[in-house]
Amino acid sequence: MKKIIGIGLASGALAGAAAFAYSRIQVAPLIAEAIGYEEDRAHALAELTGEHSHSHELFTRAVQENVGAGVGVIGYGVVLGALFAVAYAVLTSGTARNRLEPRWAALGLSVVALVSVSLVPFLVFPANPPGVGQEETSAQRTTSYLALLIISVLTAAVLAAVVRRYSPRVGTWPAAVAAGWAYAGVIAVAAALMPRVQEVPAAVTDGTGSIVFPGFPAELLYEFRLHSVLTATVMWLVLGTVFGAALHRWQPTAAQATPQEVLRAAH
Repeated sequence: MKKIIGIGLASGALAGAAAFAYSRIQVAPLIAEAIGYEEDRAHALAELTGEHSHSHELFTRAVQENVGAGVGVIGYGVVLGALFAVAYAVLTSGTARNRLEPRWAALGLSVVALVSVSLVPFLVFPANPPGVGQEETSAQRTTSYLALLIISVLTAAVLAAVVRRYSPRVGTWPAAVAAGWAYAGVIAVAAALMPRVQEVPAAVTDGTGSIVFPGFPAELLYEFRLHSVLTATVMWLVLGTVFGAALHRWQPTAAQATPQEVLRAAH
């Protein structure tokens, strides 16, 4: 178990580094553009209302983009790697009689994690760049996002356990299809019950209704959300691929293991 967790930590660090590299190239310029919009909008509002506010950053943007973001993303990857290793060990602990090839098992688990942890919550509550969001609704949005994330992960975990238990009786394909439809149904109901908030800034208008500053650019919002979800995809797929490859080198596969080894592992 310690070896598996160690592999998970190392794989998570590599996945975090890959995700940070992608984010630094694709997302960082979009964040800089969104910050520019936010500052220009604040200046337009100040000119319109006569109220000026000044804020100073503790760290420069270069430090935030390179050091802060790098440490944060890689650290997040390490945590995900440890949790991924535990989930892998739990899900494969009873499969000694029909041992899964580690590379396929790890990649499959990473795809399930990508869907349940990242894609499903993102589809309901997509990521927002700087300049998008309101202080009065941020707490509600965060709470709803975390609630949906918990529902998604717990539902996936329960259904995975159900498939594992009943697939020998009804077959893997019927069990997997039924679990997929059940997951979709639970998520659809949960998403329908979640509150909705409008957070994209509209155009700034003066007393006559004339536009003095445009709303948030739709193309920028689209590109930020697209590359945000692609960053998560890079994280999970690199984690599953590296973890599976490392485990394959350390752990014998079913074809390599003798019947006596398989029998001992089952007990």
